[in-house]
Formats: sequence, structure tokens, C-alpha cells
Amino acid sequence: GINAEYGELLHRLTGGGLSIEYTIPRTEGGGGGAVAIELSFNNTTDQDLSEVRVEDLEGSVTMDTWVGIPIIPAGQTSQGTIYINFNDTLQPAKFTVCCNKGRYPVKIQPPVGELLVPLVLNESEFDGSRSKLSGMHEVTGETESGGKSPAEMSTIVSTIMATSVCFSGDESTLKFASKTVATEKLLLVTIATGEGKVAVTVNSEAVVFGSMILKELVKALGK
Repeated sequence: GINAEYGELLHRLTGGGLSIEYTIPRTEGGGGGAVAIELSFNNTTDQDLSEVRVEDLEGSVTMDTWVGIPIIPAGQTSQGTIYINFNDTLQPAKFTVCCNKGRYPVKIQPPVGELLVPLVLNESEFDGSRSKLSGMHEVTGETESGGKSPAEMSTIVSTIMATSVCFSGDESTLKFASKTVATEKLLLVTIATGEGKVAVTVNSEAVVFGSMILKELVKALGK
């Protein structure tokens, strides 16, 4: 799949010589509604760091117990994977990274598309589910296509969100199916192309997710 979101969690100047980067690899890992986040701990000092661990998670998120890293030798990098359940909220996970040098508060906020997992549906399942998600559960937007091919659009959608392409009998329409990681609410995306325009429709039981995904897709497809 597409190796997704990547960023810095802790800068070495803030972390007393410990820097941390994260990747959200889109693996079906944690189960139980959790998102896997790979952490890369880099000890930039000339002394060993020991007892690296995570404590004091705040907010409505939960985290699987992580064993931590007993020692990171001077100048070395160690990897660890944590599993965070964001409970389908768009709140950041705030926690403290601790080691023998100190305690460093950090926070991580995955893009909304990383709080989804792909869902495989056939076209009649897709259309049936979509027809039940109307009214407040449907949002639409439009942008210029800029001459993008359906394949290019498909790649853009798959970059922005963890999703599964659904077969579409109509060549001018692209369909994508996902569900939210924690509560498994459906999120369906339909992209209708024609005459230089792209119409994006998002149908979702998770209303806030739907409107945010719509905004991201319209922005990216219109670039």
C-alpha cells in the first residue's frame, strides 16, 4: 500500500538529544480499532539513553501497553510501534515520552484519512449502502479536473485516505469504500468526471469525517 503519513514527534533540541519521527504505515495491526504508529527513536547524544517509555496518555484516546525500549546506545536509532485508538475522534493523542534524561510531552494527530480502513464492497453493495446514507450523511463538492485521468484521480484518493477501489460499471464514475477504524462506520466516496469538472460525493455515517474527507479530496483533486 501507500506508505502514508510521516512526521516529527520530538525534536532533538526539545528532547535532550532524543529525536523521534513517526510513520503511519496503514497496516492492519493493532486490531480493536487501533491505528499502528511506527516510531523511530534516534539517540543523537554520546551517552546511552535508557528506559524509554510512554506515559500519561490524555483525552478520549487509548493506547495498547507498549513495552518500551530498555536502552538506545549513543548515536543509535531504535524502532518501536505503538497502537493508539482514537475512538473516531479528531482529537490528538497527547502523551509523555520518558527516559533516564527526562520527560517530554508530545502529541500526534493523524490526518482524517488515516483513521479509516479499506472496505471491499461490490457495486450493488456500494450502491445499496450509499442510498441509505442520504440527507445529513451526504456531502458534495466540485472542482476542476485539470485534465487528470481516472487512474491519477484514483491514486490521489488512495493517498489521502485508506480505502478500497470499488468496481464501477460506469467509466466516468469512480467509487471508493472505507470504514472508520474504531467504530466501523461506513464512508463511501463517489467521483463523477466529465467536461473538465470533478464532482465528489461523500456518504458517511460519521458526519464529521465525511465533511473533512470531502474538503481534503476537493482540494487535492483540484490541484
